[in-house]
Amino acid sequence: MNSAAPPISDKKIALTGGIATGKTTVANRLRELGAIILDADEYARRAVEPGRASHAALREFIGEGFFHPDGALKRGELRRRIIREPELLAGVNAIVHPAIAESMREEWERLKGQSPGAVIVFDIPLLFEGGREKSYDIIILVYSTRAVQLKRLMERDGLSLSEAERTLSIQLPIDFKRERSDYIIENSEELQATLRQVEELWGRLWRL
Repeated sequence: MNSAAPPISDKKIALTGGIATGKTTVANRLRELGAIILDADEYARRAVEPGRASHAALREFIGEGFFHPDGALKRGELRRRIIREPELLAGVNAIVHPAIAESMREEWERLKGQSPGAVIVFDIPLLFEGGREKSYDIIILVYSTRAVQLKRLMERDGLSLSEAERTLSIQLPIDFKRERSDYIIENSEELQATLRQVEELWGRLWRL
């Protein structure tokens, strides 16, 4: 029996991180190197479009006040409420995450049938929060220290320190994720150093 590992194109690869760790930068570079990126945020937007089952369930759970007259979700208002009431997040995730996961799985299968040799990366910010890490063969974490995350959040979003800390509190600690990931991209310093790590990792993945 051949026990050789499957080629990298057969593996399910997840890219994750934390708020303000720079995951988008890494995803963009992987795309430039040839990966197909399945962006969970894009599928999340689709999951809450009017007419979808998860949209109706979410509307019932959080109330009419978080939706525009045309049915579109007021994403910013919901995000701000979750920061104020973190316990709300579990209920929202329980409604939306299964729909996101199913749509991404279907797209994976479609792409594999179309391009069997393609390297597909699932870009999932809330991979660990959703408890879906065991569904993937390889987990890549974009890492920044908590101090850097706070600094970036305050500069990017104009938040006070306490607001930035509350924002971080809605996700699992970045060091918790680090301990459970296969590869780490350090993104606490200059951009070029981060991009070099991405390129090195891409080469390592192909040598698996």
